[in-house]
Amino acid sequence: MTKKLMRGLVPVMVLSAAAALFTGCGSKEAPADATQAGGSKETEAAGSTAASENKETESKGSESTGTSSKDTLIIATANETPSVTTNLHNAVAGDYINQMTHNSLFYTDENLEPQPCLVESYEIVSDTEWVFKLKQGVKFHNGQEMKAADVKASLELCKESPQVSQYGTSSGTIEVVDDYTIKMTTDGPQSGFLSDLCHHGNAILPADLIASGHDFNKEPIGTGPYKLVAWNKGESLELEAFEDYWGGAPAIKKVVWKVIPEGSSRTMALEAGEVDLIIEVESTDFTRLQDNADLVTFNEAGTSHNWLMINNEKAPFDNIDFRRALASAIDKNAVVQVALNGLGSVSDSMIAESFPGVVTDGAPTYDPEKAKEYLAASGLNPADCGFTIICSDDTKLRAGQVIQSSLKENLGVDVTLESMDLATYLDKTAVGDYEASIGGYTSSGVLPYAVGVYHSKSIDGSNKTRTNEPAIDELIDKLQATLDPEENVKVVTELSKAVNENCPQIPLYLRNNVRAYAKGLQGFNLNAGGNTFYEQMSWGEN
Repeated sequence: MTKKLMRGLVPVMVLSAAAALFTGCGSKEAPADATQAGGSKETEAAGSTAASENKETESKGSESTGTSSKDTLIIATANETPSVTTNLHNAVAGDYINQMTHNSLFYTDENLEPQPCLVESYEIVSDTEWVFKLKQGVKFHNGQEMKAADVKASLELCKESPQVSQYGTSSGTIEVVDDYTIKMTTDGPQSGFLSDLCHHGNAILPADLIASGHDFNKEPIGTGPYKLVAWNKGESLELEAFEDYWGGAPAIKKVVWKVIPEGSSRTMALEAGEVDLIIEVESTDFTRLQDNADLVTFNEAGTSHNWLMINNEKAPFDNIDFRRALASAIDKNAVVQVALNGLGSVSDSMIAESFPGVVTDGAPTYDPEKAKEYLAASGLNPADCGFTIICSDDTKLRAGQVIQSSLKENLGVDVTLESMDLATYLDKTAVGDYEASIGGYTSSGVLPYAVGVYHSKSIDGSNKTRTNEPAIDELIDKLQATLDPEENVKVVTELSKAVNENCPQIPLYLRNNVRAYAKGLQGFNLNAGGNTFYEQMSWGEN
């Protein structure tokens, strides 16, 4: 292969299957329209001027169009992160914090493509050899300068950490060439290599602290635009701007994440001015928020795929006909209406339909009569097939209630719903200590999605159905090794059909990305994969 020096854009032969979950990277050099993530459209109340204000906001830096005495952003979230480390979780709630406090070598841009972050430039020597030049002068929160040794230690830590190790395998052998140069030699072609480098599991940490066993959950140290200064368990997380941030100090100097599990309470807090931004907007309150002239709402299709997650290692879920019976018996339209108030779309495929090449061929659809046929083929007595569904928030509980009703009516299967906090839910489902739950996975690309959700190497991590099918593993590995974009999409289709036929879980819906925030907040941004760059935001004039 001809050597090419790449600056900024991803090479054509490397697919833009961007990283699972969302990791951000701020830089003043970003294009001025980066604040409008992926061409996002905002829904505003009558008379709101926030959209026009946002267009004027400087991107990925600290400059803003106006001045304001307000320097704090208070965010309401339903779920508390289980960890503030980068390598000991694979939770969306944790990544929200990681993307503020840490950077990776690459980040996922508004078009869901991996772009250089802590990398100044890189050279593709061959299909398996990559040389990366690092930015110089980047400081960690403790004042140390980031160097190549830190990169090597951090990527190797990712490989060794079960919760995120699937994002470390593609980096292969890592060599320090000099203080600002890293060479990586992959084990064969890796179409998802740059995408993996975007993931928070590959965020860069100080090598000496890794070696000394530093407690990063007690004191996270990264290179991101914000530093964590306090974690009040069960209540809030407090962050302050890192004034030596290599991309320019953020305009908003303090960010507080308030943990408010109840959706109606989050809504009332925003309306009362007690918080400035809601992450998980209560769907039943969306119209009310939309009609509030002091607020701005955002509602756009996302890549968050949600399912009835079932443990394939436990009976009766080890019976493929029973799994198909479940998938045919659940009224998914009712789930979307009741759980999301219509703010999402029905999903039948086992891989999110938002990705190119994904098909619904072979996937069961809602058909109560067909569900009865599958149940008969399973040879199981519905009276013996009752199970418990874990629900970790109000939306999941509402989805569970529809599922409970559908399965009782269409199959005679009794379902019990169990509410559980997010951290406990994540622990139990990761190790297979459950029967069923309402779960989901947010990804910006089909490869990291497939590896995380269905590859056997992700069991005891993000493969919570504990799917262990050699034929599926083989297709995912083939997808990883296929660099040609057209051929890659063909493999996606082949893989999609295979997973649909296996029916390891029951897809329910693709959830929209929905947010609500105070009108004076400028620079709001959110792409389809869920990335938000808080360092872009500022407050307008009071």
